[in-house]
Amino acid sequence: MPTVRATLLLLCMTLPGCAGSRLAEQAPPGVNLAGTWKLDHGASDDPQKVLEHMREQAMKIIGRPQQQTAVMPARGGRPGHTSTPTPDSGSDPTLAQAPPPGAHFDPLLRSPMAHIINKTVARGDFLTVRQGPGEFALDYGGVRRTFTPGQHSVVSVEGGVGDQTSGWKGPEYVIEVKEQNGPRVTEEYGLSPDGKELLAKLHISAAELPAVSLLRVYRPTDQSAPPPLPIND
Repeated sequence: MPTVRATLLLLCMTLPGCAGSRLAEQAPPGVNLAGTWKLDHGASDDPQKVLEHMREQAMKIIGRPQQQTAVMPARGGRPGHTSTPTPDSGSDPTLAQAPPPGAHFDPLLRSPMAHIINKTVARGDFLTVRQGPGEFALDYGGVRRTFTPGQHSVVSVEGGVGDQTSGWKGPEYVIEVKEQNGPRVTEEYGLSPDGKELLAKLHISAAELPAVSLLRVYRPTDQSAPPPLPIND
């Protein structure tokens, strides 16, 4: 006779949404994201504004007024799409602690969430998507990421290791990484309603800071990413 725990587990697996959304191995018929795309800065969220909003949140957590920090100038784009900040009177060890008044510092220096934003931006403006049976690839010119739809794997992340799953969720390709000691990072790639743009949605769950999202809008291009610069030892 099955135990109560086994019965509840079986019941949970049969209920919609109870066991989570399973990502499919095959794209729906007619869905094809393959192509060469270039980032449209004007239609995308401005990552520097997103980071600046995160700095303001970090300063509130640290408990000091906002100070001027040495950051890259913001590029053109619509205001950053971020979550509504939630009050937090405590401090977080992943945030840089404030030095004496008057010193210039970046409270996001040790923030894993900010590092994910910066890493995303550093991949560049060009993206080539390759889609085929059993493979989905994102090629940024200098960096190529390859995924097997429907597969679960363990990957290296800043905080150690994380569980990665990827696959099709309707017309979007979803990549999700849950770090053991960090946030859950979700990427969604799909076409705009008119099929003329590639939308890349990045969502980072709440960790040392409230949850944050970043939208990147790509348009078709016949250009290619510039070759990576040679490295001289």
